[in-house]
Amino acid sequence: MSQSLVQNLHHTFFSTKGRVKMIRGKWALELYGYIWGIMKKMNCRLISAGGTADHLLLLSSIGKTTTVSDMVMKVKSLSSAWVHTNVSGGEKFSWQRGYASFSVSESMVKDVKRYIEKQPEHHHQRCFQEELRTLLRKHNLEYDERYLWD
Repeated sequence: MSQSLVQNLHHTFFSTKGRVKMIRGKWALELYGYIWGIMKKMNCRLISAGGTADHLLLLSSIGKTTTVSDMVMKVKSLSSAWVHTNVSGGEKFSWQRGYASFSVSESMVKDVKRYIEKQPEHHHQRCFQEELRTLLRKHNLEYDERYLWD
């Protein structure tokens, strides 16, 4: 084959440090737009972004030369700097250290997008911690509870 073709879809999410509820109102949408720009510069494509006041979910296509960890590190560091500069009270904002990311098949993109879009109503029934545990079990990912929360 004379070219490299890659479809690398991921559902990634991470929380604000201490799950502080800061992502609210108009600036949440601006944050998603800023993250879209970060990812575009990395040759990645943000398909969907959403979440609640204390965590963010991304559905993205990650470029063939980018690792998941590089993408998350850049998104978190650059978006945090953006919040510090552009949001009133944002100087106290930070993301948690870790993240979770799961591969997504093309056949599941619509379902994951719908899941991201329904986060606010979804979290009337389940907190972030329960959501993470459920997804880790669903994806058969082993974890140590001591290191999930910071």
